[in-house]
Amino acid sequence: MPIFETSVHRITLPVRTKRSELELAIDRGRIIAARHARHIEEIELELKSGPTTDLFRVAKALERKLAAELCLKAKADRGYDLVNGNSTQAVFAEPIELDKRMSAIEGFQAIARSALHHFSGNADAVRNLDPEGVHQMRVGPRRMRAAISLFSKALPNAKTEKIKTELRWLTNELAPARELYVFLEEKIGPVAREIVPRRGGKAIAKQFADKRAEALEQARKAVNSPRCRALLVDVLEWIEAQHGRTNGANSDLGEFAAELLDGRLRKAQKDGGKLQAMTVDERHKFRIRMKKIRYAAEFFESLFRSKRERKILARLSKHSKKIQDALGSLNDFMADRKMAAEAAFQAPPQDGRARAFASGIIVGREDEQARPLLKAAAKEVRALRHLSGLG
Repeated sequence: MPIFETSVHRITLPVRTKRSELELAIDRGRIIAARHARHIEEIELELKSGPTTDLFRVAKALERKLAAELCLKAKADRGYDLVNGNSTQAVFAEPIELDKRMSAIEGFQAIARSALHHFSGNADAVRNLDPEGVHQMRVGPRRMRAAISLFSKALPNAKTEKIKTELRWLTNELAPARELYVFLEEKIGPVAREIVPRRGGKAIAKQFADKRAEALEQARKAVNSPRCRALLVDVLEWIEAQHGRTNGANSDLGEFAAELLDGRLRKAQKDGGKLQAMTVDERHKFRIRMKKIRYAAEFFESLFRSKRERKILARLSKHSKKIQDALGSLNDFMADRKMAAEAAFQAPPQDGRARAFASGIIVGREDEQARPLLKAAAKEVRALRHLSGLG
């Protein structure tokens, strides 16, 4: 007995240009699983012959005229999502399978496609105002930007810079919803439950709950915008346009990955010794570099098969994440201070003292945590020195 059924009416039309032949299929129907159903209204484009630029030119025209959104999920996958009740839930990054015989640019394309699947797949979760969906849709562009940094020598500058700008725009549109969610759940929540009198905690919690709702709506508007729809198609076109490039990158992906990880690890080992003396901005930049190392370890994991290599990668990932988390918390404290101060200054007269008291407790607790966090990060940096290379 089938666990779900797909009922689709398809109309197929040929599309011809001077150089190309394409097939356009219009699908209308439903996916049915028990008492649940989801409508299908989609257009599929297939390039039969000719350059891929013509395929994307037609796709962009359809996106503009019909407000069509790129969907990379197959009907079967959507059927299983419907069965499992995951249709509008957050989508997480899938493991990436690479082969050492790939060229560096083929490896980049596989990684970039995974990142695009990651953030495009969370659009419905963001529309559903799911905080985890917002977080995952924000992580996707970050992974893409990390991949761009790692493979920068192989990528053309002009188009890549435009893609990075648009990815940064999407990340920034989603950021307030994520930051306010964490601040409300992890900082304000405990204070609101513990302090006496509770009026200040409740008032500040209500204030930031309203701000979070506004930020979630901002995220939903961004995902529904023409700019976001265009971004998805542009990113896919840009990924596919990289085929065959070398541009200074080692053509062997296995050697490229080992050299890249070794180089970044050595630099982190050298600079990490200065962690205690770093300024706030320098620590922030170091944290970003550690995040890219962690992403690189995840991206390239399938290339390293021996026990020794797996052990090095696992330790590199573990230490990098702990450094990133500790320094990330320190970085968050700066934003938290600003939000806590605004909560106190913008309070109405009747709640002014209570909110100021609650804000002061939040800032005070973070001050107590700052020194141990920096100490923990320094400990993990020292642990990196014991890692040998993968080359």
